[in-house]
Parts: sequence; C-alpha cells; structure tokens
Amino acid sequence: MVKCPYCGFEGGFNVLKRWRFRFYDVEMSICPKCGGKFNHYSGMSPRGRRSEYVVRIKPRPVGGGE
Repeated sequence: MVKCPYCGFEGGFNVLKRWRFRFYDVEMSICPKCGGKFNHYSGMSPRGRRSEYVVRIKPRPVGGGE
C-alpha cells in the first residue's frame, strides 16, 4: 500500500497521470487529505527484483520571484 510522503495517509489517491519509465510503471498522484503531489514508481527489474518507491514533487514557485 502506498503512503503519502507528506502526511502519511494510506488509502485512495487521485491519479493525475500514468506512464512507463524503463521497467517502472509510474503514477503521478495527489493526496486527498493534504493535497501533496508525488510520483509512485513500481516495477520488476530485468534481474527479477521487485522495486517500489515514492518521489515527492516540489511545489513550483508562483510569480517573478522578487
């Protein structure tokens, strides 16, 4: 089960987008509790090892930055 890397929520996430990266299936998700965005990578390596991890997506700054 996937946990939100921001608040630790486990449950149904809103999937924004899905794609394939090398041997990983990637899902960009958003947490319904805190609104944090993250990518969930899962897949089987060519050597037969199961790999799964979560990467936070940093919020982008809005405006000119002055």
